[in-house]
Amino acid sequence: MEKSQLGKTIREAILIFLMVLLGYGYFSSERDSNVNSRLALIKAFVDEDRLEIDSYHDTELYTSDKSYFKGHYYSDKAVGTAVLGIFAYYPVRWVYAHEGIRLTPRLFREWMTFFIVSLPTAFIAPFLYALMKQITASPTRSLVITLSICLGTPLYKYGTALYGHTLATVLYFLAFLIWYYARRQRYISMPLAFISAFLLGFTVITEFPALVLVILVSPYILFTLYQTGQLTNWKVYVVMAVGFVLPICLQFYYNNTIFGAPFTTGYSHEYIPAFREAHGTDFMGIGWPDLRVFFYQTIHPSLGIFWQSPILLLAIIGWFFMAKKEEYHTEMYFSMGVIVLYILFFSGYFDWWGGVVFSPRHLIPIMPFFALPLAFTPKRVTIPLLMAGLISVFQNLLMAASGFEGLYEYIQTLLQGTYVLANKGMLFYEICLPNVIKGNLMNNRGIQLLGLQGPLSLLPLLTLEFVILIIYFRLIQLESKST
Repeated sequence: MEKSQLGKTIREAILIFLMVLLGYGYFSSERDSNVNSRLALIKAFVDEDRLEIDSYHDTELYTSDKSYFKGHYYSDKAVGTAVLGIFAYYPVRWVYAHEGIRLTPRLFREWMTFFIVSLPTAFIAPFLYALMKQITASPTRSLVITLSICLGTPLYKYGTALYGHTLATVLYFLAFLIWYYARRQRYISMPLAFISAFLLGFTVITEFPALVLVILVSPYILFTLYQTGQLTNWKVYVVMAVGFVLPICLQFYYNNTIFGAPFTTGYSHEYIPAFREAHGTDFMGIGWPDLRVFFYQTIHPSLGIFWQSPILLLAIIGWFFMAKKEEYHTEMYFSMGVIVLYILFFSGYFDWWGGVVFSPRHLIPIMPFFALPLAFTPKRVTIPLLMAGLISVFQNLLMAASGFEGLYEYIQTLLQGTYVLANKGMLFYEICLPNVIKGNLMNNRGIQLLGLQGPLSLLPLLTLEFVILIIYFRLIQLESKST
């Protein structure tokens, strides 16, 4: 890419980043067992210099997602988010302590969520935009696809909450991009090989099942090494092994310190017996694929990702046209494989929907890879692409804005205690839209900073997003005149 084109792409990508970061940062999640489990570990380590969450698990950070071992309580989560949280919390705690101010639980949760989840996840946007522009050479199509993926899929909702899925997504996607560009440049440097492996290792200690994603990207990496003439270069493998093992050692240290064995995780000592028993079967509770659940995850109106994010359906058309581009066959096979096989993998999970959730959250790490086939959709489907993108963003904005009112009952009725989906309406229009209309919202900056109430509290977000969008198109217009 020429320097002038690179400069244009960077300027455009910065605006896209700001739009996505604004979307993620505008909302803050409420208390949640999954979130509190991670926060409790961060707080225990920094405030008390220990790994036990005894002081928090049943008080200000109540959680049922915990392990119990030899008289103490521990977070049962992978340590990746907590590691980043520790670095983010130390300076804040020092400043507040120095000023004699108590950091409230809400401020603690919001600070951690923004710096551990929202900010890193937003970095998917500029890198994805640059990739789309390199493939399509169209700023407008790149904008539509990028915003549709970042704000029109469950990445949006869970980019506002301290789960591990979106953090794992950005780590994995960036690792893939390193090898994508290496394949085009026919060379991978040792530092980049190390960084890619480190990102993959950190992905695993952020979400344990992401180990499957590492396995799925391995053939792509090996094929790239073959094409670059580095397949037999042992130095690459040594460098990558070191990069991958370094973050893994953090998890091993945590496991060994608590349970006395590096391969024993918190899931082996779940506080709730039913969870302990379930996670003790197969691979952490994940058995053989279930095609019925595959249908529930994708096509069923209640929670299916193709209903929640119709933009994803157009990827099927994209793959058809992608197959006509021989130089992208490798990416076509990879994107198809990682999407289909990962959904199949989680179709065998006993808790495939992920608890009291708005979407099958375990599938979030594959969302950016739908962008690859979307980039190859022909120009004649530009209008359907735009319409599907707008619907996806609208529905996922509803999901990000909605509170939990009625969600528990919806999920329980949906599953009917048999893990079989009942014939319920779409979650967006059964739960999210009524909640937004009635003012049952997640906390947002319009409420928090401006005192706005109900749907009116979303107006600042929509206004700022519109302003940035206008600036983006004005920038595109000026750049086109200068060429």
